[in-house]
Amino acid sequence: MRKFSYILLLAFFAGGLWSCTSGRWMVKDRSAVDTTEYKVLEQNRFLQQADSVNPQSPTLQLNLMSRTKYQYSQRLLAERQIQDYKLQPGFMALGLTGAALSFYGANSSAFSSGRSRGYSLTLNAVGVLLTTASFLNFKAVGEPRPTGEERYLRNVGNSIRVDTVHIQSKPNDKPSVTIQYGDLTISEQQLTINNGQLTVPLAEPINELNLEGSDPGTVGVSVAFEDSTYSYEFPISDVLQPYANVTARFSPLRNTSDDTADNIVADLVEGSKLQINNTSFENWYQVLYGIAEHYVAKDDAEIVWRPSDFKQEEQIKTVSRIAFGDVDVESNISILRGNHPNAIGLIITNENYASGNERMYAHRDGRLIKTYLNNAIGYSEEQIYELQDFSNPSEVSHILSEIRLAANEESELTVYLSGYGQISEGKNSTVSMLGVSTDTSSVQSAVSFRQILEQINTITSGQILIISDLDFSSSSQLKNYSAAERNRLLSASSEVLLDANPQSAVLFSSRLNQPSALYQSVQEDKKHHIFPYFFTKALQQRNTTLTDIYQYLQRNVSYTTRKLHDRPQDPLLLGNTTIDLQN
Repeated sequence: MRKFSYILLLAFFAGGLWSCTSGRWMVKDRSAVDTTEYKVLEQNRFLQQADSVNPQSPTLQLNLMSRTKYQYSQRLLAERQIQDYKLQPGFMALGLTGAALSFYGANSSAFSSGRSRGYSLTLNAVGVLLTTASFLNFKAVGEPRPTGEERYLRNVGNSIRVDTVHIQSKPNDKPSVTIQYGDLTISEQQLTINNGQLTVPLAEPINELNLEGSDPGTVGVSVAFEDSTYSYEFPISDVLQPYANVTARFSPLRNTSDDTADNIVADLVEGSKLQINNTSFENWYQVLYGIAEHYVAKDDAEIVWRPSDFKQEEQIKTVSRIAFGDVDVESNISILRGNHPNAIGLIITNENYASGNERMYAHRDGRLIKTYLNNAIGYSEEQIYELQDFSNPSEVSHILSEIRLAANEESELTVYLSGYGQISEGKNSTVSMLGVSTDTSSVQSAVSFRQILEQINTITSGQILIISDLDFSSSSQLKNYSAAERNRLLSASSEVLLDANPQSAVLFSSRLNQPSALYQSVQEDKKHHIFPYFFTKALQQRNTTLTDIYQYLQRNVSYTTRKLHDRPQDPLLLGNTTIDLQN
């Protein structure tokens, strides 16, 4: 009996250390796709856009793609797993205790009297069973560990999958490409797919349209390939870039969006094209000149569309700004007489008219005349009055009143007028000088040329010279007058002065129907109108009588205007032609 106790006790300690492992197959996925068993249901090729279209890359790029539809079998997927087990000490102790009691009852002498042999055998058998059961009661330890072994079991269904890939092969068929702008077909061609990609250039065919305007619309592209047609539409702004095309003969290029004389970098020649960077300014296009932002007046340019590789530097023609004194007539001024204390000058120049009608260099012309009055014929600078950009006739009356107070009956008076002129409507038509607040189709804020002369006539009875560089050519009333009637209008406007003062003369820069042109071309730019340039040139060459000056103007003004602008400009002198500016 003691022997059995030792055995059971040893078994208990050994069982506490006993563990084992076991492998088994578990269902991992009840509808796993078996990629080894499939069939192809459908396969086709198609084109797919690769990148967006932009002015830096103005091409439509289409990749050749393959789309394949597969049917795969779905099966139960089983996975083999390993599980660790260990005996449970509590159940083992209970089992071994029961086994010990069974053995004790079967073999102890305390219970042997009166007990049959079969009863002992039964208790011993129960002890053996309890001992065995104690060692078979295992508990799983930890999580099952997959071995990586898998196997597909029975089929449970089918799965459909579509695979799309970019293929590099070169198909035999060439896609047909059509490019349209509205109803106009601008390109039809067959292109080759190379390295799995079709490249459709858009900039070149669209550029040939020479599109203009802020909203040029869209372009359509149609590609026919293997019984399929692919259609695309792009705004022109995705393909080309906007440029400001200068339409004015000359347009100032400014470094700020202000209409001042101090911010002008250069003068752009008609036809120059600069890439537009911003159109949101009310009156300006912000353009790129080099790498810097500059500004061009919207009234002087139109929007055109060109490719990003457009050679802008070859399309920009400028005339540099020249400081006053650098033009030949602005220096080397001949001194014709000394200071004349009774000499009074008046210079009225209108340059900054309503948008689109600027009279370029009018103020510089006035400065030129002032310089010659002061340096050549002895007018004191304090005795030269100036009025720029008047918008109300009262401004002219006011400055003439100031001169009237400073003058006497023997005063010499020279008046220079520069701006736009207008012929008024009505039975008794008159010529007028326009104020800057109007355009050239209105007489509002204009001052009558006759009224100016009437007021001048009340200032002095001495020598009076009126130099009129007024441009009447845009007047809408000119078509109603013959050449003789136009000359009569100028004479009639001047009579109020010429008839009253025999020492007076009026010198017009041109006839009524002729523009007063700029001395400016691509090859040469004098920064002045032709008439004041040659008037001062005559003085520079020491021509002092009005007869000599007028003959000099007749020889040079019309010739130069025809040469530069292919149109006439004939000065007109009325009144006393014997006046000598040197006396």
